Amino acid sequence: MLNGLKVVVDVQHLYRPHKPNDRGAVYTLSDGTRTSEASATLIYAAALRAYLEARGAAILTNDPAHGILVGHYSTRNRAGSAWRAHGYLACHLNAGRGRYALMEYMTVTEGKLLASSIGQSLVQAFPVIVEHRTQGLSSTDRGAVCIARVESPTVAVLCEPFFGDHPGHQALLAAPELGRVGEAIGEGVARWWRSRQPVA
Repeated sequence: MLNGLKVVVDVQHLYRPHKPNDRGAVYTLSDGTRTSEASATLIYAAALRAYLEARGAAILTNDPAHGILVGHYSTRNRAGSAWRAHGYLACHLNAGRGRYALMEYMTVTEGKLLASSIGQSLVQAFPVIVEHRTQGLSSTDRGAVCIARVESPTVAVLCEPFFGDHPGHQALLAAPELGRVGEAIGEGVARWWRSRQPVA
């Protein structure tokens, strides 16, 4: 069980009044239909939340009706830290036709262990994700804006579990597969949390 664990699940691109039309990357599927990064991310984030909550974790996620986790990323980052979350997941998908899962964290933090645990879980669950990569970000790197204002001891990871424009990954854009992606990320978080607990 994950009792005591507190995780922020932040679906980014969405809920930014200063960028109301942002949906992230747009992917064209083999049948000609198009879907957005944000639409797919909403589905895997919901499954991630359900997976963790079912095991006893507390989740803070976007709730625009109540002004929770909306606006600039820096505002959301600070809200997650103020909530005293253990983990903060900035949820995205990738573009650029890669075949790997990419988990990024700020280099000055302890994010690498959480990033690695999530990446390993995704590779184990999905053979089409051929490897996972972790990358430390400096404050000037692309992506840093998503998590740079999360404050210690909260551990933040920018999650890009697969490439929506890679032909071998596009099957993962189907809703059932996105649900499995969310569950795999949740299992990675669970493993990380269990590794931090003292041995009885």
